[in-house]
Amino acid sequence: MRRFFDKVEHQVILDVMKHKGFLAKWIKWIENILGSGSSSILLNGIPRKTFKCKRGVRQGDPLSPLLFVLDADFLESIVNKAWLMGVLTHPISDNFGGDFPILQYVDDTLLILPGDAKTLFNLKGILRSFSDSYGLHVNFNKSFLVPINMTNSRAQHLVQPFGCWLGSMPFTYLGLPLGTTKPTIQDFTTLLNRIERRLSGFSRLLSYDGRLILVNLVLTALPYSTCAVLNSLHRL
Repeated sequence: MRRFFDKVEHQVILDVMKHKGFLAKWIKWIENILGSGSSSILLNGIPRKTFKCKRGVRQGDPLSPLLFVLDADFLESIVNKAWLMGVLTHPISDNFGGDFPILQYVDDTLLILPGDAKTLFNLKGILRSFSDSYGLHVNFNKSFLVPINMTNSRAQHLVQPFGCWLGSMPFTYLGLPLGTTKPTIQDFTTLLNRIERRLSGFSRLLSYDGRLILVNLVLTALPYSTCAVLNSLHRL
């Protein structure tokens, strides 16, 4: 999603909370918090008259990510309803139990769909409707389609309506290598780069105790968390 913290409309957040069954007291609290924000324009270094904001949430506010979760869940509800109505096709089977395969983390969304032109066309319409109603726009320029067991010519044909990039397996999602085969050493290059960035020049200025804390609490945690996630996926 493009610039969620600046674009999401306050009324949409309140409507989603009402739809989710929040009590009127909670909704009023959030309305007061959102309505308390104000901005002003600096002209020649002098702030002018303040005005109330009707869009956006405060960056750095611990409440903002929770409000985003509510809005992101609304997109999942739309996709599930479209699947139940026959607008979207499940990649495995329409008789598959559970929800439609969609993963969301912060402003990243991962959708698993069959390689069908009609399904992708319907999905783009759903995303457009979501963007128009929410004020949140999907950044197709930073999105990419990853084909599985598909010819390159067909993949190029499917990617054109979206105007996004054509990716390939394996690819990195949330710092983890995703693919149809066992990860290789090259697939962990992103993880090694993250560790290398933390071994910057300032680490040489640390004491022995400081370096020990850096290794035990930071550098060791990165590969441990990655291996734990991959191990849980393997058990599935």
